[in-house]
Amino acid sequence: MKKAVIGSAIIIVYTNVVPYVCRLWRGAEWASQYLPDEGHRLSGMFFFGTFATLPSIPLVVAFLARKWIPLTASLSFIVATFFLVLWHHDYDLASDAQSAIGLLVIPLYVTLITFIISGFIAGMELLIRRKRKISIGNAHRA
Repeated sequence: MKKAVIGSAIIIVYTNVVPYVCRLWRGAEWASQYLPDEGHRLSGMFFFGTFATLPSIPLVVAFLARKWIPLTASLSFIVATFFLVLWHHDYDLASDAQSAIGLLVIPLYVTLITFIISGFIAGMELLIRRKRKISIGNAHRA
């Protein structure tokens, strides 16, 4: 139980840190675009942190089910990280007045895509494991 709680907390921190880290290659100013301005620091961090945490949901689910679907757990992390980095690394908040909407939309898309791909992979993995178990059981009977 303790391992599951600590692992889940690490995943949540990971999904919140990736958008900042993938922007560091352009400098600290580029990464600090994601921080709210001085007047709204606390409310902005809560608002962005709430949405930035959404991609951790499918990752936590896959982490908790890693004993039954280890391949899915690994690939879920790869998929979520790929899309977070892809969409955040070059996203310029200074380009348009409405560009901050992307901070809401990107985590939603990453969550949906990760759930869809992870669900498909989990289904295939469970199907293959079930098929293998049936074929092994039949081999022992012969």
